[in-house]
Amino acid sequence: MPKSNDEKEDKLIYTDDIIKERIGKYGAIYFPSDIKESIDDILGNEIKKEILDDFFKALKKYNEFTENLKNTKLAPNLTVLLYGPPGTGKTSLTRGFAKKFNIPICVVESDRLVSPLLGDTIKNIRGVVELAAEISKDRGAFVLFFDEIDAIGSERSNIHEVGEIKRAVISFLQVIDRINYEGVPLAIFGATNHQHQLDSAIWRRFTFHFKFDFPDFHLRKKIIESFISKVKNAKIGVDDSINSNLAIEYKEVQKVSKELQAKLGRFVSEFENGLFWQEYRKKSKSTGLLELTIGYSGSDIERGTRVALLKSINTGLLTYDNFYNSLKLVGGTAIHVERQDILSASKQIPNRSKTYTKNNRKLPSGPPEI
Repeated sequence: MPKSNDEKEDKLIYTDDIIKERIGKYGAIYFPSDIKESIDDILGNEIKKEILDDFFKALKKYNEFTENLKNTKLAPNLTVLLYGPPGTGKTSLTRGFAKKFNIPICVVESDRLVSPLLGDTIKNIRGVVELAAEISKDRGAFVLFFDEIDAIGSERSNIHEVGEIKRAVISFLQVIDRINYEGVPLAIFGATNHQHQLDSAIWRRFTFHFKFDFPDFHLRKKIIESFISKVKNAKIGVDDSINSNLAIEYKEVQKVSKELQAKLGRFVSEFENGLFWQEYRKKSKSTGLLELTIGYSGSDIERGTRVALLKSINTGLLTYDNFYNSLKLVGGTAIHVERQDILSASKQIPNRSKTYTKNNRKLPSGPPEI
């Protein structure tokens, strides 16, 4: 039966202001024009970028094929789980793709969902997802990004979790299933720094799993060089010794990597154990930028660059010592990851990540994975 004119007039039109007013209470709203990051700003992660590019292209075209796919029971689940240490690009990369494909995004903040009042957490979870679904029906593609999703998706078997959180997990699973079944052009992203705490059913509900890790020495070199270029673009002088020392160190580290691979007959990651950097220390007596920044995220290197700028602005020159000492001052995220692992262990939450120790710092093992 066709809708009357009164019914059509009652239908809410989701303007930018209404979206900010309604869903903004759950987190930060970013329209494409508000987003500063671009995909190119997040160095590395090339395989992830390729898959996410296809994902966002399909999201934009979702309404064109969703009905046909629903009839064949093949409608794709628009769900992505991003996990790994903070500062490795999970949120920034997602915002970059939202900007590229002109899609609004809401970054949901966990503290706005979890409530001490019985039942309010479940109400908030259902409220934000259902509202995002209504927006996507009216406006087209929309991205709902749950930051720190472990706050509402903790392992239900954890003896320390209260019944409210267990019910919240179930509620979150149910609402995701309903959105997927209805074929709404709503992409649901979840990001966590504590993947080992996530409920196994949460893992299954997300179609794509992308692991973000600390950048290896190849990528750290590119990140450092990119920030040095930004300093130059700001018309601040940069001491030539920074690039020259970095190039020499990179060549030496590459040589150690090749020698270890030839000796052991396999690739040896710098994160695998202490062997890599122990071998390097036999050949080099000084610590360079690449060795210093083991366990640093891209955000850590950016923070160190910002600290170095304080003195460089006054002197007009970014020196090697200033840059090195500033990076050393801010420290790497791996230090905080270690502290979190200790806290998790004290709560009897199993930590399944393998680690190695360098200068009394524990770092996740293995090269980055998808």
